[in-house]
Amino acid sequence: MRPRRALVAALGVAVLLSAVGGGATGGATRAENGTDATTIRVSGAGDVEADPNQAVLEVAVVQTADDADAVRWGLAGNVSEMRRALREANVSDDQVRTTRFDIGEDRGETGEPAGYQGLHAFEITLNDTSRAGAIIDVAVENGANRVDGVAFTLSEERRNELRTAALREAMTNARADADAVAASADLAVTGVRTVSTVESGVDPVRTDVGEVAANAAETDVESGPVTVSVQVVVAYEAVPEGESAAA
Repeated sequence: MRPRRALVAALGVAVLLSAVGGGATGGATRAENGTDATTIRVSGAGDVEADPNQAVLEVAVVQTADDADAVRWGLAGNVSEMRRALREANVSDDQVRTTRFDIGEDRGETGEPAGYQGLHAFEITLNDTSRAGAIIDVAVENGANRVDGVAFTLSEERRNELRTAALREAMTNARADADAVAASADLAVTGVRTVSTVESGVDPVRTDVGEVAANAAETDVESGPVTVSVQVVVAYEAVPEGESAAA
């Protein structure tokens, strides 16, 4: 997998300039040395892209029969076979998680009773994204008869690393914007008053595989870069150029 890392920052700005005196409002303060302190508030967003290092496969076993017991036994047999095959493919049990289990009356397209249908759905988490297609094939060839898709994402450790990089980028751009606003008002930024994160998130890459038959050709699943996004709101203190606020 080729390394890819791009830092892209989008910056949204909300500026509050409030000066002391003249009926001004908005919480402006006067520094201890007698200079007029002004607040400049900006919001900065940072986006970091990186190759995924985790794939989450969504597969299911679907069973129909004339009675609920037959559905239950059919599900159990196919699920047991699928799990055995996954273990043989070096996918441990703790990498396989049940996401849904349901058995109910099947009314078909007409709405009339047509037996029973059961569903046992799973998430299979892989730390080697290149195995996604092969493991889908293992599941489908050994009991699974539905594939709902693949999500390429990041492990928690990698996600935290990229979030830190996105935070740095957001803060850098927030400061650059605050400096630009201050300069346009003949002010100079002297420090940070408050910082808060507004939101952050990971945008995984989803691939829809669709219905897969047991005798289908080898599955090839392609991924793309995952984006980690962070937004910060920073209130900076600024004073007239040539003056300095007390520390």
